Amino acid sequence: MAVAPMPLPDLSRVHDRYLALSRSAAVPLAGKLLLRLCFDAEGVAGAVAASVAGAATLCVDADAEALRAGLRAGLCDFVVGNLDEALRILKNEVRRGLPVTVCLSADPETCAREMAERGVQPDLLSEAGAATEGTRAMIERGALRLTEDAEAEAGTSLLRWSVATDAARTMPRIAAIAVDCLDAAVASTPERRRWLEISPRYLGRALGGQQCVRMTPEEATAFITRMRAEAPGAKVERDREAV
Repeated sequence: MAVAPMPLPDLSRVHDRYLALSRSAAVPLAGKLLLRLCFDAEGVAGAVAASVAGAATLCVDADAEALRAGLRAGLCDFVVGNLDEALRILKNEVRRGLPVTVCLSADPETCAREMAERGVQPDLLSEAGAATEGTRAMIERGALRLTEDAEAEAGTSLLRWSVATDAARTMPRIAAIAVDCLDAAVASTPERRRWLEISPRYLGRALGGQQCVRMTPEEATAFITRMRAEAPGAKVERDREAV
């Protein structure tokens, strides 16, 4: 029997979840722990976004094959079978302030209840559906519950680009052009710069080979002009329309 492909988010969704996460947390995310219940497309988006932001993530899902597919695609770092093993890995990386994504094959509701009973407290919480007994306890103890809404920043449009050949050399060069075109006066520029510089490490094979960022009209005009001159073979789209 054929195995259903792992659901993947669009890259723009990961980008916007990253910006939303950075805004919601309002603190440096290095050394923070995000708990995500369900490794669906939103779970993948949240985990990758958290890694780019610097946080550690525990994703819990009963579908072991989906978790292994995520590992093969480079979208998580570990897949484990019990909570103790997951916590051992996370403890080391959280203490060092390093991002890591650990996926645990287990029933999410049961795992959340066990974590709450043991006093394991995430800083950030993301779950599909209504809060459960375990996650309600975590929220009462101070966990910030994240919504899955990722509204676009007002006054910006999404620019997406890709190249057909020599991506290893050309994509970093295009990202550097994009960084140069970001306006330092725009509030989200530090987060957008971090996205452009760091996200390729965490996009994996499934989401790699392309890039995107939100820009103001002035930034987009400067970026497109330089792109056409310095990387004429690249394909650029703005809000799904070729430019």
